[in-house]
Amino acid sequence: MVYSMPSSKEEAGYLEGWVSVIVNTLLFIIKLYAGILANSIAIIADAFHTLSDSITSVALIIGYKIAFKPPDEEHPFGHQRFESVTSIIIGTLLGVVGFEFVQRSISKLISRETLIFSWIAVIVLAVSVVAKEWLARWALGLATRFNAESIKADAWHHRSDAVATLLVLIGLFMSRLAWWIDGVLGLMVSGLIIYVAYDIIKRASENILGRSPTPSEKLKLKDLASRISGDIRDLHHIHLHEYGEHVEVTLHIRLPPGINLSEAHEIASKLEELIRKELKWEATIHVEPYKD
Repeated sequence: MVYSMPSSKEEAGYLEGWVSVIVNTLLFIIKLYAGILANSIAIIADAFHTLSDSITSVALIIGYKIAFKPPDEEHPFGHQRFESVTSIIIGTLLGVVGFEFVQRSISKLISRETLIFSWIAVIVLAVSVVAKEWLARWALGLATRFNAESIKADAWHHRSDAVATLLVLIGLFMSRLAWWIDGVLGLMVSGLIIYVAYDIIKRASENILGRSPTPSEKLKLKDLASRISGDIRDLHHIHLHEYGEHVEVTLHIRLPPGINLSEAHEIASKLEELIRKELKWEATIHVEPYKD
């Protein structure tokens, strides 16, 4: 549920970041208290998972501050790739939290520690599940509206926390039947944290490294080329370079070997302009001759 919407991607990043910092810091404090009260490694791990949300949201705020600086001589395409850098920082911090609690959960299983059932812990965890799922849905709405990968990464961080907390809540009720449930749930929560971290880093790295077009994007480029000239053949060596909302595409086309330089330049320029108009991409096209 969203009561008001920011008017730009930059505003969305700042708003999501600050709301996340405030909500997660409050949840961390009450979950840590509940975990200590119940002597539960799973609840304490979940509390620090929530705290990591606050830390990554601070990284998001700083990242947006840098990403939306205007282009300059050293960065002619702007600074929006720093949004991907921010996502990698978020994923890395999340991964560190996950591995730390794998170790703690194993240690608790080895020592055969049990948790102490507490209705205070039950209430705290239930409130956290509802709050984090609401925060995740709200952040995903912002991410979808403004096509913001780092906000989406933060949103999935919130959702992973909600799912992890729900598992811990279930385990709290099962703890009377099995002493090992807290340690096992700690491992499950840690595994979820590590998987989410991997997915966030993988997606952000693809944006930084550049990528090949998807099959549908290739079809769109071929269709645009056919609208310019029937002489264009074999679109190949296509690479996309994304800088936030700014996309650069480089590609090679083949033209008849007897065509003069002016005609080849005109065809390439018209295709570049059509790509800019239809796909909002800045294109650079290399022309090669083909053999009959």
